[in-house]
Amino acid sequence: MVATIIATTPVRVAANRADLSAFLERAHRMAGFPGPVRADIRIEKDGEQVDRAVLIVDPAAGKEFFAMQSAGWRALLPLSWGTGKAAISKDAKATAMGVDDPLPKTALRPFEFFPFWQTDYSTAFISDSNRMEKTITLYAPPKTPYTLFVITFDKEKIVPLAIKYYKDNMNTLVRLRRDTDHIMVGSRPRPQSIEIRDFTDNSTTVLSLVWRTLDNVPPGVTDDAAFATASVTWPAEPVAAR
Repeated sequence: MVATIIATTPVRVAANRADLSAFLERAHRMAGFPGPVRADIRIEKDGEQVDRAVLIVDPAAGKEFFAMQSAGWRALLPLSWGTGKAAISKDAKATAMGVDDPLPKTALRPFEFFPFWQTDYSTAFISDSNRMEKTITLYAPPKTPYTLFVITFDKEKIVPLAIKYYKDNMNTLVRLRRDTDHIMVGSRPRPQSIEIRDFTDNSTTVLSLVWRTLDNVPPGVTDDAAFATASVTWPAEPVAAR
């Protein structure tokens, strides 16, 4: 009996590891974008509306575009860890911006819109699980500003519901994100509400998002030379708070 346990335990562990890796790979695909999309975003910080923004994701170009309505601030960044560009106004010269740099007056960071947790899943482990949710602890990818991610996934939709971000060590929790009110956008579920608690400045940013798929990406928004002056249409009415 003992010999049987010793022989089968490594097989069981390997199977569990393969199941976890497969789940994370599916989550990675669900977090991606099969086609271009737009989100109109209402931004509140600490209970007060601070701005409205437009997000356009172009997976073919591997880029995401942000525009803030109040000051004309724009940014064009990669859909991966790296550096893009931002301009404080249409007339301003674009300067470097990283995907971990926050948008003005918010705790929202551009890396939130791609599967930033993708890494070597061999060290990931399940820290909690129930009928509806699975919480997975992952070491952050190399050369990123974070040390650890603890992500609670919806088992059915295979999307993150809550994400804890740790920096420097495994005890320093710097941010907590919660996603709610998911809807299907094309073939992918997307949150209509995102709450980000930033413990570094003790702030809370709440985003209300209205998503839609795009047949075509608007001209210029993914062009490094033109994104700062590209035309952006805004909704006739303010984005409703949720």
